[in-house]
Amino acid sequence: MNVGSAPVARRIQQDLDAGMTRGERVRLGLRIGTALAAGVLLASATALDSMFPAEQKPISECLKAVAAILVLLPILREAAQGLLTGSSDAYSAQLVALASLAALSVGNFVTAALIPIILSVAFFLEERSVLGAQAAIEGLKSLQARTARRLKDGGAEQEVDSDHLRPGDRVVVRPGETIPADGEVIEGYSAVDQSTITGESTPHDVGPGARLFAGTVNHNGLLQVRVTSAGNTSTLGKILDLLHEAEQSKTEVLRLIEGYAKYFVIGVLLVAGISLFLSRDLSRAIAVLVVGCPGPFILAGPAAMVAALAAATRKGILIKNAKFLEALTEVDAVIFDKTGTVTLGQLQVLSLAAHDASESELLTAAARCAGASQHPVSRAITAFAQEEQVPEAHEAFGAQELPGRGVVVDTEQGQFLLGRRAWLGESGFSLPAEPEHAGPIVWVASRDQTQNRCLGAILLADHARDDAKQVVDELRQLGVLRTTLLTGDRQAVARGVADEVGLDHVVAEVLPGHKREVVRAERRAGYRVMVVGDGVNDAPALASSDIGVAMGAAGAEIALHSADVVLMTERLDRLPYAVDLARRTRKTIHRNVIVGVGLTVVMLGLASAGVISPIAGAVVQNVGELFVIVNSASLLRDSRG
Repeated sequence: MNVGSAPVARRIQQDLDAGMTRGERVRLGLRIGTALAAGVLLASATALDSMFPAEQKPISECLKAVAAILVLLPILREAAQGLLTGSSDAYSAQLVALASLAALSVGNFVTAALIPIILSVAFFLEERSVLGAQAAIEGLKSLQARTARRLKDGGAEQEVDSDHLRPGDRVVVRPGETIPADGEVIEGYSAVDQSTITGESTPHDVGPGARLFAGTVNHNGLLQVRVTSAGNTSTLGKILDLLHEAEQSKTEVLRLIEGYAKYFVIGVLLVAGISLFLSRDLSRAIAVLVVGCPGPFILAGPAAMVAALAAATRKGILIKNAKFLEALTEVDAVIFDKTGTVTLGQLQVLSLAAHDASESELLTAAARCAGASQHPVSRAITAFAQEEQVPEAHEAFGAQELPGRGVVVDTEQGQFLLGRRAWLGESGFSLPAEPEHAGPIVWVASRDQTQNRCLGAILLADHARDDAKQVVDELRQLGVLRTTLLTGDRQAVARGVADEVGLDHVVAEVLPGHKREVVRAERRAGYRVMVVGDGVNDAPALASSDIGVAMGAAGAEIALHSADVVLMTERLDRLPYAVDLARRTRKTIHRNVIVGVGLTVVMLGLASAGVISPIAGAVVQNVGELFVIVNSASLLRDSRG
């Protein structure tokens, strides 16, 4: 269960294998296996030629021919399949097959063998590289615990396959072990590394009632966990499924590149034919076919896209389809939901406005009422009372919560009331003028047999996130022209939050169903709109936008399905990172196409002029692919620090 205990070499191999299907592994094995075998045969033939130049000539030539045929067979098979299916992935194999067959036809067995051998190295880099980008995505599978310690009814531990866990099972997770399934802590305290889900490097402290995710690592405490979901239904399982879909998806740019690839191949064949016709030199035509392999052209888009998806995943950003990565580059307007997105979504007591009581008496009465309710206002008052060390209240005789109004608590001192101003007015209390405050205000009163007293008001606020203003500034630097705060809250409250973080516009007092109309109006005005919300209440607005971003959605199934981009953590700074990553990806693809194809065109000219031999062309041809891979891998580096 402990991921860290696996040997490094085995972990690397598991990560690499995780990124390939069984068919891809077989294909890669055939290409590399036959290339190695052919290399051994060529080396043996060369040794025979050096030791027995004349006597062993037929044997050495036979070995060279066998080497050429052996290494060519899997390429011929791939080329034939490509012709039948029309797959662009086979264009390089088709050109290599033609070049090798041409060399075989004139008895140049060394060239016929060396071309596929050298290009098989490039094939290995294509399949297994993108400098680890695909492995970085698919390697998430290796983070899943293989086994779990399930508790039987008597309390004894039973080691089982983690796939056999079911909701309701209880498991024990020791320090250093991987959490085998999504669940809730029953007993124990610890720090859990949740970087596989949220991208956060700082361990998260957990205790009874805390939520855990499969694939995260328990650091230093013994935990007993009740399973809520396991396997493919866990948060990690859903993420892996979505990443599979994203990796297979294609943007318009990728489709365009693939569409032009076949015309590129036709052009190479024409150049090779013209070169052969004019020079009567078959080696020139072979060299043209070799250097014309469209590897850099075909790799230009997919290599950058896979690297970008990997970089996003490391930051806890789940981009569900490659087309959404492309759409992020065009965003010029952002609409933020207020509560839980721009603000923390947690009310805090700002100040006390005592009236017919001292502040201490006001807070004590409010705390007694708040203790009987789970309303966000009540939780904020309870937390503030604890900070102010308000003495523990005596047992209440009874409590009643009136939805939309407030709370009434019966005590030995009479009744305490906590709630809305209108409700207390209707209940016969005389209230002072309402304090000037943009946030929520809750009133406190007391009632006994002799009098009704208004004790005062408590002023609360939902503060903006610390990084909200900086994020808005960074989005403007990235070209966002319009920022809007969209909320159902009061205009004064919304305006205060917008001014605090520097948002341009405010649309307040909007019902959830009307948020969609606001988004559509922005799009009709010509903006490419990104909506940022919690993925639950904002689902219609998210679906109506060009890009919908659900924030802080780890484990929320509705968020994983309603948004185009999911931020698994509640850090707003992931937004400018995602936009910046998308724009760097677009630039990387353009650079890949220009440089990779440019190099190939130059080499085509040199090959047709006879400057490059077929074998040298096979070596030089890898330069374009190497550039594409290295350039795409630059996306894995965090340019924003």
